[in-house]
Parts: sequence; structure tokens; C-alpha cells
Amino acid sequence: MAILHITFSLSTQGSIKHAIRQHHLQREESVLCVNDVFSIGPLTSLENRKNWLNTNIFRDIDERQLYEDIYHIWTKSIAGIPCDTDVWIWYSQNTHEEIALRYVMSEFISKCSMVFGIDATAGLKRIQPNMSIRYTGELSSDMLMKLRPDAKRFTIEECQRLAKEWEALKQNPSTLRIWENDIVHAQEHIFDATIIDCAKDLQANNKELWISPVTVIGQTIAKIDDYLSEAFLEYRLFTMAKQGLFEISGDTTDMFSYELKYIGE
Repeated sequence: MAILHITFSLSTQGSIKHAIRQHHLQREESVLCVNDVFSIGPLTSLENRKNWLNTNIFRDIDERQLYEDIYHIWTKSIAGIPCDTDVWIWYSQNTHEEIALRYVMSEFISKCSMVFGIDATAGLKRIQPNMSIRYTGELSSDMLMKLRPDAKRFTIEECQRLAKEWEALKQNPSTLRIWENDIVHAQEHIFDATIIDCAKDLQANNKELWISPVTVIGQTIAKIDDYLSEAFLEYRLFTMAKQGLFEISGDTTDMFSYELKYIGE
């Protein structure tokens, strides 16, 4: 019986593919990626979501096309999946992957496939109790192989509950969701104060007004327990610049090609 692995990042997809090749596994196994960040952007409809991402997150036509291409591969692949395929969903306890799990479950609720889940956060407590991750993509292929025994089949009731939770999430027009032992809808500006604090600290420590957005975003991510995309934090930087809190100099199409300074006070 074949296995279809579903991941929520290209890095996890690559690591599982590598593990399959390295270990010469006997079953027919394939890996499919849902390449999106479900913690950000509207979920109300695909069209609303794409418009928001195109306006605020994607830098150029290549990023937009990659999103479209991977989404097309996803929809085409699941439409033709054989009924006797085992589906293994890899996720960990963060907003993005918890929402993605519910989205995928809504797609498979009417299919006859056996659906299993591997919760990397829970699995690490067994094999590496001192290790913590923000999202599954941080794990190496060897670590992912060690988590395979943690695959647990979702009951019909669990599948139905998760699919219903996805439908409920779609009803809320929020564009940011965070993880507080559950999925919580939040205001977009919830991390702005943290971004500003990191920028001010860097200016003070470096004795320079102009600082790198890469460093600001990196330090902000370090202060946030949840998994959050760099692109969203950069979007918030641009938003605050429009509000007069930051000044930006350079080519903003590349994060490494411009500098910024906090001028809000």
C-alpha cells in the first residue's frame, strides 16, 4: 500500500524525500507540499487570499507564479489519489501547521483514504525531550525518520472535527492568527511593538541609526515563540514606514539591498 506524505513547507518536503531515498523504504512513497503560510492572510476565499498575498507578501511575479504552480500541483494530485493510499500529514504545534492540518483534513474528509498524523512537537518529547522547534521544517531527515513510529490514524470523529474547525476559521475575516495552545485570531499590528523594540536596541547597540531589516526581523523572530514568516514581518515594517515610524533607503525588492531607521520618537 502506498503512502502519500503531506508537508507544510518545502524544507520538510525535501527532508522527507531525502530520508526516503537514503533508507530505501519498501513501500511506494511520495511527498506533496502545501506551500503556504496559513497563519497570515485571509482564509475566507482563495481569491481574497491570493489578492492579499499578491499585495502584501509576494515580491515579484516569480513568487506569485510559484504559489500558483504548487497550488495547481496540490489540487491535481489529491483529485487523483487512489482510495487505498495512506495519507501521512506532518505537522507541529504552531499556528501555520495547525491550520494547514485542518485545511488538509477538509480536503480528505470525503475521500476513502486512511489519514494519519505525525505531530513533531509531541514526537520530540519522546526522542529528544530537550529539543524544541517552531515548525517541522527545522528537523533533519534523520530526525523525521525517527518520528515515523509516531504516526497515528485519525478517527472519523477527529477528521470531522478538524474539517469543521477549518470551516469555522474561514468565517473569520482576520489576516493574522497566533498560537496560544490553540488558534487565536489577532490584530495585524500585534508584533509591531516587538519589531520597534528590536530596531531601537540595534540602533543603540550598533551606535548607528541605519540598520539592516534582516537583523531586525531575525531578532524579532527570536522573541516570538510561534512560527511566523519573515515576509509578514517585513510587510509590517513597510506598513510602519508608511505610518512615519520608519524611514527606508535602498532597493526594497530585496531584503538585503536596503536599510531602515526608526524615527517614531
